Amino acid sequence: MTPEQLDVEFPLGPDSLPQPGVPPGRLEKFTWSTSRVFPGTVRDCWIYVPAQYDAAKPACVLVVQDGEAHWQPERRWRIPSVLDNLIHQQAIPVTIGIFINPGVIPASAAGAAAHSNRSFEYDSLGDRYARFLMEEILPEVGRRYSLAQEGNSRAIMGGSSGAMCAFNAAWERPDAFARVLSIVGSYTPMRGADTLAPLIRITEPKPLRVFLESGARDFKIFCGDWWTANQALLAALEYAGYEVNHAWAEHAGHDDYHGSMIFPAALRWLWRDYPQPIQAGVNSRQALARVTVPGESWALVPGEYMSATALTAGPTGDVFFFSAYEKSVYRVAGDGPAVKLAEGFDVVQSLSCVADGKLYACQPGARTILACDQDGRVEPWLADIDAHSVAFAANGSAYVTDPVNRGVWLITPAGDRRVVAKDFGRPAGVALGMDGSQLIVTDELGWVAHLFTILPDGGLANGAPYFPLHRPGDEASGPTAGGLAVSRHGWVVFATELGLKISDRNGLIAGIIYPKRGKRVDGVALGGKGQDRLYFTDDRCVYRRKIKNPDSLWC
Repeated sequence: MTPEQLDVEFPLGPDSLPQPGVPPGRLEKFTWSTSRVFPGTVRDCWIYVPAQYDAAKPACVLVVQDGEAHWQPERRWRIPSVLDNLIHQQAIPVTIGIFINPGVIPASAAGAAAHSNRSFEYDSLGDRYARFLMEEILPEVGRRYSLAQEGNSRAIMGGSSGAMCAFNAAWERPDAFARVLSIVGSYTPMRGADTLAPLIRITEPKPLRVFLESGARDFKIFCGDWWTANQALLAALEYAGYEVNHAWAEHAGHDDYHGSMIFPAALRWLWRDYPQPIQAGVNSRQALARVTVPGESWALVPGEYMSATALTAGPTGDVFFFSAYEKSVYRVAGDGPAVKLAEGFDVVQSLSCVADGKLYACQPGARTILACDQDGRVEPWLADIDAHSVAFAANGSAYVTDPVNRGVWLITPAGDRRVVAKDFGRPAGVALGMDGSQLIVTDELGWVAHLFTILPDGGLANGAPYFPLHRPGDEASGPTAGGLAVSRHGWVVFATELGLKISDRNGLIAGIIYPKRGKRVDGVALGGKGQDRLYFTDDRCVYRRKIKNPDSLWC
């Protein structure tokens, strides 16, 4: 279709045009050239200040990617006019707009070309762009104007790669951006955005409200099909119970026409019922809905401890952990506080609890494993071994991961030992499966956990990288998976740098639960009566939340 035909098919309504009696806002330009997140970049930014702005009342925020293209009066977006009209009508709250261009790295020599940073900034996964906004742009605008600080009062939008950027920033920081408008979003395999839809299906829902726009004539090029990708994202958001709406059109392409026409209505929908908070996961059909309990969130386990690691659970549901600061092991019974059980340990890498309640503490620095009974009495159990973790079979045999020699040892009840698996990157956590016939081993240098068959003589066979642990974007660093916990129904929870990953018995990751904001997952345990409490440590503290314990995660 010609531009003239598209103008007719997708006309702008009165909310997109200046209206009599509506006071106009103003635009202020500034240049940002001191970025720490995107070093070397220079970009122009504009601040829209509505006529109704009152410095005594923090204003809501709309962050717009590809900023200049969206405020220019010769383009169809005319966002300042839309904001003027909708704020005047009280259809949306008083909102400051922040229009941000993608960064450019200036030429370093005469005759050289400047370098556009747009695809790197906009198409990449991870929290880099969200940090750029939170640490640099919002504080700069906040020096000049009073801005609301909570995510419920902030919206973010963009078109094409700018839409992917907006959604990803909100996905990474829902506490900072809760309302997302996506126009012909680039959820395609340019820098990994095609992984968002499947990730949404398995991740615990976040408090986001999302409006998607695309059409049947959107891009179909070497790096993907935009129309199909947007439909996949919509389906994933609906499946996970998000507040999501969309506008599709048969003749809509990768351009401004349809998106600019529906823009005022999309803004009205995004801000409807403000300031009521956005609800997460209402009517979710996820596997996680079988595990999580509505209204239950993470709670700190109280107690007089200064650090926490090496988390494990015992047969009665009590939970144990090690505090390096006190060089002590603590016990948590029921929903009570952490109470010191035993002291005088060296650095403990992991704890394991067997059927009679005895604890085993791996001390790699001392190359020993200690045994500790429920009265706090400690004695040596095994020496001269570089043990990370230990798991016991019903017959008393033990499996010990050894990161120094990159293998797994079998320790028989008679004390004999032999290597039964090797050639890991850095083996870490180890646990028996539900019925004791299989062994699960995590690898801190890999993105999978391994499953082995336990032979009658205790040896291991049929090793396979059975549990994929979903490698993240380029923000990942450090160890990937450590501790794990096996439910009485056979599904497994892995502690990873991205959060708690829950696998069904078939090895597929069916759910991801993120810890509290700013907390990394160090260890995991399933405790409480019937394993109805999920615990994690972040090196410093222990947290728990009530869960359900379904017999299957398949749905």
